[in-house]
Amino acid sequence: MAALNYKILIVDDEPPIRGLLVSFLSSSGHKCDTAGNGKEALDRLGQNQFDAVITDVVMPEMDGITLTREISQKYPDLPVMVMTGFSDEYSAQKAVSAGAREFIKKPFSIAEFSLRLNKMMRDHEILREINAKKEEIEEISNQMISGLQIESREKIENLRREKEDLKKKLREE
Repeated sequence: MAALNYKILIVDDEPPIRGLLVSFLSSSGHKCDTAGNGKEALDRLGQNQFDAVITDVVMPEMDGITLTREISQKYPDLPVMVMTGFSDEYSAQKAVSAGAREFIKKPFSIAEFSLRLNKMMRDHEILREINAKKEEIEEISNQMISGLQIESREKIENLRREKEDLKKKLREE
């Protein structure tokens, strides 16, 4: 599967972190937008289409776990990576329960970040392909069922005609 360039929303209340991630992701060919908290992020999501969200947990106004829950409800196919420096308070379990697809502890290396982002996006692409195949199978199945129903109706009609023909013959004899 070829690497793709994504539009990613980075949500963190610390400008240096946002800047670092924008710099790294942009150098990898991705387009980035940023938000300083969960409320800003939801506004951005309402105005633009994104391929992924990377969010910090501890932020003013709306934290990353609440944001992740909101995204899961409003944009269920949008993958979210949660990052935090407070791993004792905010476990990976809480993030995943809220709908996150990945979780990373700060501080992290760019290599680890890249690995987790690539895995999340690869998994997302595979899920999209699976869902597309599922829809294709359902469509073909529905067409087959419709075809069988038409064929069955035609057979029933033919049997009725044959029955009527036999009744006519019986009456004539």
